[in-house]
Amino acid sequence: MKKFFPKKSYPGYFDMKRFLLLCWRKLLITLVFSAVVGAVLFFMADIVRVKVLHGEKLYRSEALYYITFDADNDGTIVHYYNDYTWNDVLDTDRIAGVAAKELGLSKEEVAAATSIPTMSDIKMIKVYVDMPDAGRADRCQDAIGKALADFGGSTEGFISIEAWNRETVTELKVRGYYGRFVAAGAIIGIIFGVLIMMLIYSMDDSIRVASDIMSLSDVPVAGILFKGDAKSKACVKAEAELTGNLKAIVSGSETVKPFFAGVYAEDTALQENIKSKLEVNDVTVRDDGKAALLIVPWGCSRADFESALNSINIKGMECRGAVITDVEQGFYTLYTKTYL
Repeated sequence: MKKFFPKKSYPGYFDMKRFLLLCWRKLLITLVFSAVVGAVLFFMADIVRVKVLHGEKLYRSEALYYITFDADNDGTIVHYYNDYTWNDVLDTDRIAGVAAKELGLSKEEVAAATSIPTMSDIKMIKVYVDMPDAGRADRCQDAIGKALADFGGSTEGFISIEAWNRETVTELKVRGYYGRFVAAGAIIGIIFGVLIMMLIYSMDDSIRVASDIMSLSDVPVAGILFKGDAKSKACVKAEAELTGNLKAIVSGSETVKPFFAGVYAEDTALQENIKSKLEVNDVTVRDDGKAALLIVPWGCSRADFESALNSINIKGMECRGAVITDVEQGFYTLYTKTYL
C-alpha cells in the first residue's frame, strides 16, 4: 500500500497567469488606490518643500561685472578662472571678508548669501546676493562690487573688474513642481502597489489548480468538479476526464471513502453534495470504503490539505487520488486557454 506525504519543499516559480486571474479585481483597485495615494503624498511633499523648507522670504540682488585681463600677462591667467573658481574666490577674505567688515556681518554669512551661476563668458561674472531683507541684499551687492573692484585692481593678471549692469532687487520665489511631483508619485505608488500585491499573493498557499496539489504532494489529481453545471467546452472536457480518471484509480467493485479538507470537513450538507457528484461518475462512496479519495475545495489552504492527507495516512488507508471541487468555471476556462 502506497502512502503519500506532504513535500518538504516547494517549487519557487511565479505563475503570472494564475496571479492575474485570481487578483485582477483587487489589482485594479490597488493600482487606482496606490496611484491616488502616491500622487497625494508627493503633492503634499512639494507643498512642504515650497511652503516650509523654503518658506522664508528671500530677496535677490543681481549684478553683472566685466573683467579686464592684463594684456601683458602670458595669457594663462584666463584659464584659471571659471564659475567654480569664482565661487571659491567670492568666499575668501579678499571678497566676502572685506564685504562682511563693511556690513557688520560675518564672512560666513556673506559667503552663504552670495553665489555665481554658470559663466557663459570668461570675461563676465554674474553675482547673486540672496537675503531675507531687500535693503540688506542691495547693500551687500554694493560691498561685493567694491571688493571685486579692489581685487581686480590689485591682483596679478587683472586690470580691473567693474559693474556693467545692476538689476532691481526682486523677491526670490521658490517654484512648485506640482504636476511633476503628482505624476512621479502616481507612478511610484503604482510600482509599490504592484509589489505589495505580489508579496501578498506570494503568501497565498490556497489550492486552485492541479499543479498546486502536485507541488505539495505526490497524490495524483483525478480531476475537478465545477461549481454549478459545466457549460464551456473546456469544463465539459475536464469533467469527462474526471470520470475516466476515477475509473482508472478505483477498480471495479471497490468502494471509496472520501476525506474532506478545508471547509468541507465540518459541513455535512456539502459532503453529501460532493458524494452525489462522485456517484454520478460511477464511484461507490461509503464511509467504510477501502480506498481513500481526498476531496479538496477550491481555495483550500495548504495546512488543511496536509491535515487531511496526514489523517488518511494515520488511518492506514491508501489515498488513490484527489479531486478539486467547486472550481470557478471562468477561472478554469481562462487558465487552461492557450494564448498565441
